[in-house]
Amino acid sequence: MTEAARSGEEAPIARTSPAGVWRNGFPESIRHGRAVLSGADGSVVEGRGAVDAPMFPRSVNKPFQALAMLRAGLDLDGELLALACAGHSGEAFHLEGARRILARAGLTEDALECVPHLPPGTAQRDAWLAAGKGSERIAMNCSGKHAAMLLTCVRNGWPTEDHLAPEHPLQRAVRQAVEDVAGESVAAVDVDGCGAPLFAISLAGLARCFGHFAGGSEGTFERRITDAMRAHSEWVAGTGRDVTSLMRVISSTR
Repeated sequence: MTEAARSGEEAPIARTSPAGVWRNGFPESIRHGRAVLSGADGSVVEGRGAVDAPMFPRSVNKPFQALAMLRAGLDLDGELLALACAGHSGEAFHLEGARRILARAGLTEDALECVPHLPPGTAQRDAWLAAGKGSERIAMNCSGKHAAMLLTCVRNGWPTEDHLAPEHPLQRAVRQAVEDVAGESVAAVDVDGCGAPLFAISLAGLARCFGHFAGGSEGTFERRITDAMRAHSEWVAGTGRDVTSLMRVISSTR
């Protein structure tokens, strides 16, 4: 306990900047980061820090995973393609959308292999628990992506069992797509929080990926994905989410 708290005085408030945190005039922590500026053609314009060192992109891999699925014949567009790229809040329309994708594959949510979870959105989670429900795979924020993965397997005649294994044809296709748009080989493989394989690339490689998607030409899979995400931003995130608002602002300025 601080002296201010013991005396009943108001404690000093920590203030935050992009570089660190100061408390009562003293540096409490300093953050070190890496940054890359990419051109629309995927070229690296400028970099700061160890931008060529491998890292795990985590959820920002979703559009690249969707690219692999479209290449493999996934027949989704519009809001369902956006949902395949989503880290959604678990709203009713998100869950029903995931079920619609599964229905196209002739499957139910029992076929999902993502990690069981509660809906991520606070209101959705509270309502879910109030209804007496527990962790379920369909409520996991990546359930749209996992439903799309299953549909891709069915379209190709690939086994749906163990489709998250790195050696499965689906995941080999995802790895190839990541390497193609990153312009480099995957440095390491791990498991993401949802249970899908996670492929390590450099920050510069990640910038190249997003450069390719942002500058994707009409008729390309990259453009198809970005158009779906821009047009249906609430399906990518959720109602009232900051990222949803940001995507809407960006879309309105195009």
